Amino acid sequence: MRRNKYGAKKTACGFGHTHDSGAEAKRCNDLHLLERAGEITHLEVQPQYWFAIDGRQIKHDNGRRVGLKADWRYREPSGQLVVEDKKGFAARDWPLRKAIFRALYPDTELREV
Repeated sequence: MRRNKYGAKKTACGFGHTHDSGAEAKRCNDLHLLERAGEITHLEVQPQYWFAIDGRQIKHDNGRRVGLKADWRYREPSGQLVVEDKKGFAARDWPLRKAIFRALYPDTELREV
């Protein structure tokens, strides 16, 4: 098994998902409990966003699509769509991905937890 470069260990949450760290698994448990309590709705694990400008997919030189795979997406009672990403250590490309996400999805709140 390959080690995580930041020392995190894959951990399962109480709802059957495997996460990259114990902190992510704990947050997933908390979000599921919030959903059961009715404080959030439409909880999704690891939603994928692909970046496109003027209908054209942004791609790396090697042809891979550029996007953001967040940890969770859900709706608050106000109707606000929230995307959360648990950051123990921010990768060096995170500020750029965050800026592109916010420009392309201005109605979605991106939170780092």
